[in-house]
Amino acid sequence: MSGTFPRFLTATAVSDTANGVFAVAATMTVAARAHSSVAVAAVTVAASLPWLIAAVPAGVLVDRINAVRAVTLANVGRCVAMLCLAALIWGDVALAVTVPALVFVVSCFQTVVDTAAEVVTANAVDDTRRTRANGLLAVSTRLFYQFLGPALAGVLVDVDARLPSVLSGLACLAAALVAAQLPRAAAQVRAKEEAATGFWEGTRLVFSRPVLATLVAVGGLTTIASSVFYTILVVYALDPGPLGLSASQYGFLIGATGVGAAAGALLTHHVERWLGRSTTLVLTRVGWALVFAGPLFAEDALLVVVMAVGSAFGGMWSVESMTVRQLTVSRTDLGRVSGASRMLTYGMTPVGAALGGTIALAVDARVLFAASAVLTLLTVIPIRVYLSDRAIEAATKRQEAAAADDAPVSTSEGENVQ
Repeated sequence: MSGTFPRFLTATAVSDTANGVFAVAATMTVAARAHSSVAVAAVTVAASLPWLIAAVPAGVLVDRINAVRAVTLANVGRCVAMLCLAALIWGDVALAVTVPALVFVVSCFQTVVDTAAEVVTANAVDDTRRTRANGLLAVSTRLFYQFLGPALAGVLVDVDARLPSVLSGLACLAAALVAAQLPRAAAQVRAKEEAATGFWEGTRLVFSRPVLATLVAVGGLTTIASSVFYTILVVYALDPGPLGLSASQYGFLIGATGVGAAAGALLTHHVERWLGRSTTLVLTRVGWALVFAGPLFAEDALLVVVMAVGSAFGGMWSVESMTVRQLTVSRTDLGRVSGASRMLTYGMTPVGAALGGTIALAVDARVLFAASAVLTLLTVIPIRVYLSDRAIEAATKRQEAAAADDAPVSTSEGENVQ
């Protein structure tokens, strides 16, 4: 691959580690002090609400300015917010309010980072290796955000509640410094003068295309199931919950899903070649259903294995869905479509968290685990109907035909290279 993508991948790995440490540590800090599903749900909602209200503006921003610059500035903003939280924890300043508030700020910056990452990858890697590149990007998220980050968070919280925020902030600063060294022109395709720049243009494009609309619908429903599951799991797992885990043990349990998803992301381009995109997408739903049902029949080491295996299949979804967007959407619209898609999928996290935290007051956690698994399996139906290999191929050809009608936009530094 070109030098741009490996360097960007390095910055992403550092940034994802910071995000994993910060997010899990914030949740555990609140859970340890309140031991309430409602308190945990408040942090989860704060972390996910930006995807509902800030993802579209983030997509517009990335389409209008250089994506590398957007990543750099957003990571600097995250650094400042994380260090502020460390100071507030040190002063024990109204943590029930300040933790969710600063988690919200950090997540707003994260919408910019993640949306820009999809655009940088699309412009730095050619179509023939797109799935592999997206897989490597997903590995960073899974391995560093879901495994290394949570594992470090559990250890750091046991030592000092302030350490996770301090180290996360410094890691975000390091990621910003690495990203700032990337060639900015290589990360940007200039929009055509006549290209639509409306605030809701990305959302309109999503709903006007069956393939994109189905990706959003399936992703949104599974996100609701996932946020219900993880909102309940932290209280169910941490001592004195039924699983009786310490903070460190819980961190490694969550980290197991990151390891599995990372392995799945690395294998996605092989599985796609063997089975096709549609069947691969179906396997992802089966995988996440297995994760959600895990606490119903497993515990201790077996639960770790079940969650790791299930997430290996589930982790292929982010790779495939990103690749489908990149293949079926023009470069001038990709930021907005990505932002709208993330709003409609990740934005469902606060909905699920609020449902989980509220319903858990009256319903046994095991019932909610089962409901999450069943809802996820039901999404196989729209995948089979609207995301067949034929449908995806047709959407890709339509985009290629449309692109052929437009003069290519390039610069000496900005062409896609491999």
